[in-house]
Amino acid sequence: MTDIIFSTIVSDLKKAIETARHPFKYFTLATSSINGTPRLRTLVLREIDEQLNLTVYTDKRSKKITHIHEHNTVSLLFLDSERLIQISIRAKAEIITDNSSIKKIWENVPQKSRKEYTTTLAPGEEIRDPELVDFLEEKHFFTAIKLIPDKIEYLKLNRPNHIRVLFKKQNNDWKGTYLVP
Repeated sequence: MTDIIFSTIVSDLKKAIETARHPFKYFTLATSSINGTPRLRTLVLREIDEQLNLTVYTDKRSKKITHIHEHNTVSLLFLDSERLIQISIRAKAEIITDNSSIKKIWENVPQKSRKEYTTTLAPGEEIRDPELVDFLEEKHFFTAIKLIPDKIEYLKLNRPNHIRVLFKKQNNDWKGTYLVP
């Protein structure tokens, strides 16, 4: 039974890449600073590979990059409020630094989305007026982050019994165990 649940998780994550309105398209990423201060933000799931490594895009000047350099264990939270399914993932975050890989990904970023990575000021900088954000013409601060999961927790709220399963990666295989909800 846990194998079926795991395959639905994988299927849902892959569908989220392809389907704009899939509930797992947007998820919450939690990082923590070197002193343990947590920070949450919503990201867009961009890619998933056969090993279930997930890819997201960001501005390389963002606070999440600083946090990942300080402490690269992150948490992801996906929620499907209609089906009452929650997926929590613990992962190691790797900032993709290889220029040829970044260039290849950047070439596939839609033109309309590229602007987000070209602000003169870093994300989170204080400004007086949102209409006065300046953008660069020839330079960008785009980068990507690879999220390598080692634990995935599934929770399905269901009457009369909720279903909760913990999957742990062991030697490139995922082993599932039921948990008390």
